[in-house]
Amino acid sequence: KKIEALKDGEEGIELMGTVIQVFDPRFFNTCPECGKKVTESEGAFNCDEHKTVTPTQSYVLNAILDDGTGTIRAVFWRNQTNHLLGKEDAEVIGYKNDLSKFEDVKTDLLVEQFKLVGRVKMNEMFNRLELNVQLVEKASPQEEIVKMEKPSSTL
Repeated sequence: KKIEALKDGEEGIELMGTVIQVFDPRFFNTCPECGKKVTESEGAFNCDEHKTVTPTQSYVLNAILDDGTGTIRAVFWRNQTNHLLGKEDAEVIGYKNDLSKFEDVKTDLLVEQFKLVGRVKMNEMFNRLELNVQLVEKASPQEEIVKMEKPSSTL
């Protein structure tokens, strides 16, 4: 689907775009049981469901994609960030203490093309649509051209 045609609430949307901006990853603590964000109080980490826990580290990465019809902020949670970067948890978490090491990674991502599948959501705070990414793969323009050339009855 083209970015200009996206609507809030659409699920399973597939789009192909070029990365034009990458933001530094943001790190936060989560419950090891349910994966939800935990709160810290007096040195203890608390999950609403599992009470006091020893948290695990998680992260989110945002990037702007352009498909020629518009741009959209894509939100990559931990697993999708790993797929996007081709890295494991420990390596990504390593950027937390030295974001300067992430600069080359950001540069390498610029102008790369990706095919993303996800859910479109309105970010009320910034009044813009965002794509919560569920699947990431490097785009193959040749494959996409072949798909588009097939008669619609075979798609």
